[in-house]
Amino acid sequence: MGRGVVLAGCLVAAMLACLGGAAATEYVVGDSRGWTTPPNVTYYDEWAAGKTFMGGDTLKFVWNGTHNVAIVTKEEYDNCTKVISTFSGGTAFSLTLPTDVNGPYYFISTVGSDCENGLKLAINVTSLTPAEAPNSSASSVTVGVLSMLVLVSSSIIAMFMN
Repeated sequence: MGRGVVLAGCLVAAMLACLGGAAATEYVVGDSRGWTTPPNVTYYDEWAAGKTFMGGDTLKFVWNGTHNVAIVTKEEYDNCTKVISTFSGGTAFSLTLPTDVNGPYYFISTVGSDCENGLKLAINVTSLTPAEAPNSSASSVTVGVLSMLVLVSSSIIAMFMN
């Protein structure tokens, strides 16, 4: 009976792990360089290229010196438009991306010629919540796998209890 309880505990832990969602990630924009004048105008594009940004992730902008962060439209990003609404002062700003929004986000620094010198970032965010797909194949697969786990674990537990 002791073995059955231990096995049941392990199976429950495995099922809970399957149910849990992916943990949110905190990205320090620019990694160790931070949010500062880059060595080239494509630096932040290259930094973002290998990353998948999900709703719930956090972007942390860390800087030394005089910089700021503005969330802007694509047109403002492309033209390095100086906007009034910025996050400045201190040495860092964090933004947690909404979990229910898909699409691009644009950030620039409006200090001096920072943006023109490449201190700008464009990312694409993928939502954690399905966009009008209540019967998606992914959720069907998840339900199927979990049903299979419950069935197998019930059978194993019953086998050890007898």
